Amino acid sequence: MRSLVVSLLLLCSAVTAFADPDDRLFIRPWTELEPLVRIGDGPYPIPSATAEKALLDDAQALLSGMVYGWTFTYIPSDKARHVEETFVLTPIAIIPRGTPRLRVVETEVNDTRLWARVAYTMSSDETLRRAAWDSNTAVESTGEGTADVMSGPAARTDSLRNAIRDAIRLALDIRYVNKPRQITGDVVLWDDPTVLVRTGTYTTTAKVKLLLRELVPYRIY
Repeated sequence: MRSLVVSLLLLCSAVTAFADPDDRLFIRPWTELEPLVRIGDGPYPIPSATAEKALLDDAQALLSGMVYGWTFTYIPSDKARHVEETFVLTPIAIIPRGTPRLRVVETEVNDTRLWARVAYTMSSDETLRRAAWDSNTAVESTGEGTADVMSGPAARTDSLRNAIRDAIRLALDIRYVNKPRQITGDVVLWDDPTVLVRTGTYTTTAKVKLLLRELVPYRIY
């Protein structure tokens, strides 16, 4: 029993998206100092100041997704009906740049990557917003998305977007037998996404929570 308790404590301490107190979030973004694709005529390798700005941009986007999330509209593809897939993800709100509640705790260069540990202290309203998602009405799902590294830095964002879409699709597949015509809802990142580079692609794994606002079946068309 004692070893089980110790194991559980170690597991809890390894979760990086939450920290004590409950109004703080931590993430570990990284950026490449020597990317495979060079965009523009800037210096190479990328200077530390430029890389740090990119990390802050990533942190701002990820933490906004964890606190506020996005609205989405998803139309699944249907070859029989000649319907192409459409997925629109719109941020609900963005954490303002320069807020003292968002800070870089530490940075580290590992091989050709600059890593950061970023902390964000939520306001009371934001804390309540996150707590509201931790309910039985929100569906939890994990998805995986990829994007070609040859597309440049934007591919990182694309792989996250594709992971969120995959998580929504998997959640729908479990709950609905018939493919819907269109789905709208809200979605938030529930943990810090994992980003790996595999065989020429950025591969992102993202855990989300989502609420469906409207599901339109094909029968009304």
